[in-house]
Amino acid sequence: MSLPHRLAPRWLPLAAALASAVILPAQARDLDIEAHRGGRALWPENTLQSFAHALSLGVTTLEMDMNITKDGNVIISHERHLNPDLAKGPDGAYVTAPTPAFFSLTLEQIKKYDVGQLRPGSAYGSHFPDQRPIPGTPIPTLKEVIDLVKRSGNKTVKMNIETKIDPSHPEDSPTPEVFVDKVLAVLKAEKFEDRVMIQSFDWRTLQVVQQKAPTIPTVYLTEQDLREPSVSLTAKLPWTAGFDPVDHGGSVPKAVKAAGGKVWSPLYTDIDAGLVQEAHSLGLTVIPWTVNKPEDMAKLIDMGVDGIISDQPVLLREAAAAKGITLPKVFPVEAVPGKKH
Repeated sequence: MSLPHRLAPRWLPLAAALASAVILPAQARDLDIEAHRGGRALWPENTLQSFAHALSLGVTTLEMDMNITKDGNVIISHERHLNPDLAKGPDGAYVTAPTPAFFSLTLEQIKKYDVGQLRPGSAYGSHFPDQRPIPGTPIPTLKEVIDLVKRSGNKTVKMNIETKIDPSHPEDSPTPEVFVDKVLAVLKAEKFEDRVMIQSFDWRTLQVVQQKAPTIPTVYLTEQDLREPSVSLTAKLPWTAGFDPVDHGGSVPKAVKAAGGKVWSPLYTDIDAGLVQEAHSLGLTVIPWTVNKPEDMAKLIDMGVDGIISDQPVLLREAAAAKGITLPKVFPVEAVPGKKH
């Protein structure tokens, strides 16, 4: 088990003892099984088909991403722009870069694109060789996903919804305030506020959520990868709304707590048992992303994480079952009523 890099060698024996001491028996607790983008290893990501499959499989949470259209609708898509590896235009050909931002397109325009099949031969597509293509699949709205959940009859499944907004590219999205207002309006109209968590790498939007909808849990996404970090232990970055770990003893959990977060969602390779214990001591829930190998799932469960986000919900269910965790029930549902895939 890895140790925090900031520990000096003379503390290694103590750190090792602490790490082993915080491991919880998996059977004594629940595990939030989150289908990342609906489970993109199996079905086209962020589509009604992927979410229907995840509900039919049995998960506790549907994880997804949100963008805002030119005419103010909330749609479900990971990138802020049309993805050339996913999207076909009305002519049946895959779009080519540079592609327009969703914020520059109306919902009517966006609905003409097909995101049901990965571009053959693409590097992105090679990561998901088992994904089942469903040609003719449109980009859904947040309301359409909520309607699907209601139709499934599942009264307990949650939705972990991410605001896709980059402080370095304000032209691609509305302001944090407008983004949050659009999302909250849908949740209120659908009476779904108590079934969601709102997550983001852009902590500005989470600050707005906490001000306008304090009962909705906020999920603070973090990544310390040197190529594209959203947080740093030693520097200030634009993603954190001023709540930088460097101002909190070099601790990411303490920065999340100071920001008012309820959930810390780190890149899974950024954490170890000591950090999980620290987050729990601050009252934070820990849900790492995106974990696809069974051995990593097992290791994280033994560390005591509260949930796992995965492209591979089938493997995650198997890993949880192997640890004695009770699995969520299945709720079979069709993505489009009367149309089976």
